[in-house]
Amino acid sequence: MKNLIETLKHRALASPLRRNIGMTLGRQILAAFAQLLIVVLIARQVGPEGNGFYAMAILLPTLMVNFLNLGVGPATVYYVSRREFTLPQVLVGNLKLGYVVSAVGVLVALPMIGLWGERLFPGVPSQLLYLGLLSFPLILLAAYLNTILQGLESFGAFNLTVLVPPYVNLTGVVIALYVLGFGVAGAMVAYIVGQLVGLALVLTLLRRTNTETEQLEIPTLREYSRKTLTYGWKAHLSNILAFVNYRADIFLVNLLLTPVATGIYVIAVQIAEKLWMLSQAASIVLLPRLAAMHQSPRDRLALTNKGFWVVAGLTAAAGIVGAIALYWLIAPIFGKQYQEVWAAFVWLLPGIIAGAGARLQSNCIAAAGKPEWNMYVSVGVVSINLGGNLLLIPEHGIIGAAWATSIAYGFNAVVKFWLIRKTLNINPTR
Repeated sequence: MKNLIETLKHRALASPLRRNIGMTLGRQILAAFAQLLIVVLIARQVGPEGNGFYAMAILLPTLMVNFLNLGVGPATVYYVSRREFTLPQVLVGNLKLGYVVSAVGVLVALPMIGLWGERLFPGVPSQLLYLGLLSFPLILLAAYLNTILQGLESFGAFNLTVLVPPYVNLTGVVIALYVLGFGVAGAMVAYIVGQLVGLALVLTLLRRTNTETEQLEIPTLREYSRKTLTYGWKAHLSNILAFVNYRADIFLVNLLLTPVATGIYVIAVQIAEKLWMLSQAASIVLLPRLAAMHQSPRDRLALTNKGFWVVAGLTAAAGIVGAIALYWLIAPIFGKQYQEVWAAFVWLLPGIIAGAGARLQSNCIAAAGKPEWNMYVSVGVVSINLGGNLLLIPEHGIIGAAWATSIAYGFNAVVKFWLIRKTLNINPTR
């Protein structure tokens, strides 16, 4: 009887999980379609060098968000899913934090672009970097706020906030590049407009979601920050290192080679990372569920292990199909000057597959209240990736960058196989 009850309980949990993962994966596919069209349209219209300029200008605000977000997003999911914050409390708290961090980030970045922009982003026009900076507050605030919807497991609204911006961006790119002929700067403006619409949408959805009429005490910024950042800084450092790991190869290709090589390599990376759609969908849905399972560590581990093999296996199958299709489609879609994309994509595949499964392992560790363990692993992963890129890029070009990246992602997954078992020994009441 006890086994029957447990089986029924797991099936009851699995049904909404599958539905939410399926819905989120559908959103990922639709968003990926828009992003792929954006990549193709920009690459064909502005050429490899212009595409390299665009990639580096977009990289600037993305770097800033990842370095300055302070782990507020993961902390929001963690505490909201455990019902330790109410919606009004977390909404006001995240807005206050977002305003402060945005202001500080812009004030620091402006003189840095003026003084060191040429050294950090060689060959990239400074006006494009300034345009990219305008999107930073928009991306940061949207990231702070849509994780509230994720923590509430309100995935319909959450998916909408992630799906709309790329389609607004796509529309803007078509108008800016093909109707008005504005070039890379026009593509940057389209990107900014997409982020602005996304922020407006998440604010609207949160106001509709907030049906609590009871007057609740809103913590002061200091009180809210203390609790949020106690958890968040650990996840934040881990995310910074993970992001550096994701983007170190692009940065070093531009630094050690040319913007043309960057424009080619970034296409391979963008296509390869689309294979993470399933793992991203599963990660988004499972993180709040795993955090809520703090009283059932063995069930949490079992769910993580099952998710790892399913996600990694499906990602591998999609990768093989993608490699075959890409071999024939590179020249017709992107142009003959992008032929090197295929080899870089193939060598990125092993790391992409390992990284897909490792994303769920990271969630299991964070849900157990130990996000710092992810940080410790990330130090080793980034060291391997940076060292590998510096060693291999001068000799082997963008193929060397792909080798180094895959080796680093593989190391990440192997270490986390061991760490997720150690979560069984963590006191569930911590």
